Formats: sequence, structure tokens, C-alpha cells
Amino acid sequence: MSSTGAARLPVYLDDEDVFGPEGPVLAPPDPDQGVFALDLRDTRLLPPAELPEVTLWTRRYLVTLLEVLTGLRPPQQLLRWSSADIYTGVQRRAALQARLRARTRAGTAVRAAHVTTLRVSFPGDGVAEVGAVLRDTDRVRAAALRVERCTDRSGERWRVTALELG
Repeated sequence: MSSTGAARLPVYLDDEDVFGPEGPVLAPPDPDQGVFALDLRDTRLLPPAELPEVTLWTRRYLVTLLEVLTGLRPPQQLLRWSSADIYTGVQRRAALQARLRARTRAGTAVRAAHVTTLRVSFPGDGVAEVGAVLRDTDRVRAAALRVERCTDRSGERWRVTALELG
């Protein structure tokens, strides 16, 4: 209210009052305006093309490892596919298992070993980390291993560089 007692009404403006008779002046659109190139897919979550290959290879390696530990195969069959540290550990463990078998169950039949569950992740290019559940003669075991792609004179192949077996 003003001092005279009359109420002031709001003033409304037309577009012509604000922009002039031609209306607002608009610049031509920029050809790149509104284009935002952003790929939101996390490539680490997509399975690499080598997933089927490393899964099958790791499954075979683990079955061979269990057969070595149960005495069905010699440890030398893992030599080419294991790093020197891993091979030494497998050799030592196979020798201990053989001594234990000789004392406890000399005539017990050995059932085939198999991989129950296998999970593979790829923390880097040419590297796979594997978790597995294994069943051999009378045990269920857990295994974790790191597999790396290596190249030598015979070509490119997978090699186990870390192994934990329960």
C-alpha cells in the first residue's frame, strides 16, 4: 500500500517491450552443442575375449594338480605350466602326500578329481585370478591361483605364478 491508500498493481511487460519488435536474437546452434561423448561402460566388468580359454585351461590345470597330489600323475606334468616357485612347492607337497598315502591307505582306490566351481577375474591385461572349489578322493578343497600369459621360445601360453591350496 502506498501512502495515499491505493494499491499498486504489478506491471507486466510484453516480449516486444523486452526484446524489441524483432523478438529475441538467437545465435545459430553450435554443431557440437548437445553432444557429449562419454562411454559409461566399465570395461573391467566386461569379460575379456580370453575368458573361455583361461577358464578351460585353469580347470585342466587344477584337475592335473589334484591328480599329481593323489599320486595318479607325476609332478613333471605341471613343470611347463607353473613358475619355478610353484613347481617346487607342488613337488614337495606331492612327495609328502605320497609318504602319507604309503602309511595310511596303501590299497585304497582313488576316485577321479574334478573342479566343482570356478570363478575367474581379470585384474590386468594378460592376468587372471581364479578361485575354485575342488573335489578329490575324500576331500573338498578351496584353491586360489594367479595365472599370467607369458611368451617364451615355444610361444604364448598361460603359466601359474601364485597358488594357494586348502
